Amino acid sequence: MMPRAIATFAFALLLLSPLAFWPMYFSKNWSAIDRYTHVHALFGSLWLVVLIAQPLLIWRGRRRVHRLAGRASMFVAFGFVISGLLLTHFRFSRMTDDVFTREGAYAYLPIAVAALFAVACVLGFRWRRSTPVHARFMVSTALLLLDPLLARIMYFYLPPMPSNALYQAVTFTMISVAMAFLAATLPAAAKGRVWYRNYAIGAVSTLALFFVIPHTAAWLGIVRWLRNLPIT
Repeated sequence: MMPRAIATFAFALLLLSPLAFWPMYFSKNWSAIDRYTHVHALFGSLWLVVLIAQPLLIWRGRRRVHRLAGRASMFVAFGFVISGLLLTHFRFSRMTDDVFTREGAYAYLPIAVAALFAVACVLGFRWRRSTPVHARFMVSTALLLLDPLLARIMYFYLPPMPSNALYQAVTFTMISVAMAFLAATLPAAAKGRVWYRNYAIGAVSTLALFFVIPHTAAWLGIVRWLRNLPIT
């Protein structure tokens, strides 16, 4: 059931992507959009395709092809993480000081998600021979994409919420409940079980800190230092 569930979930996210990104990306003149956005969108789409294809290969018993594709998919994951960090730097480094003062806090989320995504991929590859653990790390990478999709859909197509933080409150709750369920249903004998449990705790804690850390002077100081680096 797990392979089909992962493929179905990833396919649903892929279908929702045009709706979520239509107002700010697909409806725009692509030639006027920076290359970092295009590259990140490409790698994000490719990763969802990976999460659709890989479980289906397992379901059909094509394990050798699955392993070969898994090694290649690490390049896609690496590209998604790096392009996301570069895009974040590009956007925040181009802000005026006044805009940065208002919006610098929001750099926390893309940086945190990139870090959690990278950790899930590395640990998923590390425990690739423990199927239940490996599958949970892979589906966790898809869960992390739930916020940028669902939060945008709620923001653009539903009545506005009293506070922008409530959009993350909804999506983070969904992610946390899903990860708690995945951790609780892991077989006791599964190798690497504790690694996923600890990852889930760390991921949920990191997302919860979104409501605290970004609004501190220390965080803005870190982001201000990062935006001044000559990266993009």
